[in-house]
Amino acid sequence: MVLQALRSTPHVVGDSPARGLLALAVIALLLLASLGFVLGLDVGLSLGWIAVTLGIAVAAGFASAGLVPTVGSLWLVGCWWFAFPPLVGYLTGSWAGSTRYNHPRMLGYGYESARAELIGGLESGVRFGLLFAVLIGVGGYAVGVAIRRLSTRTSESR
Repeated sequence: MVLQALRSTPHVVGDSPARGLLALAVIALLLLASLGFVLGLDVGLSLGWIAVTLGIAVAAGFASAGLVPTVGSLWLVGCWWFAFPPLVGYLTGSWAGSTRYNHPRMLGYGYESARAELIGGLESGVRFGLLFAVLIGVGGYAVGVAIRRLSTRTSESR
């Protein structure tokens, strides 16, 4: 009964085509960023990444992709950001005390090994990535829904 009520609410689980496009867009973005990182480009967290994720959330709200898929997709982006660089450093053996393979240290601490760096990146990705996804996802999704409602009201009044 409760599950059926959630399915009938488009802003919780979203419309099927929009959910699929959201997932494909985020996977493509992460594959592109992963390739860029491996090639040596600077794809770390910046205002550009925050703008892209906010844009994803707004577009998801506009397309009614669902709040849960939006937050989940942005959480995947947050986890990637924390865990992918240390994973590459761990796999390539290029890890050192201070390199681009270390995950962003929000608390200012370092790790003694590549494995510890990777584990710390995964833990931070789960913790901070979820916080990032909820804040950016809910806010951006609400903006997207508001833009959609305003645009439909404007077009109906004409």
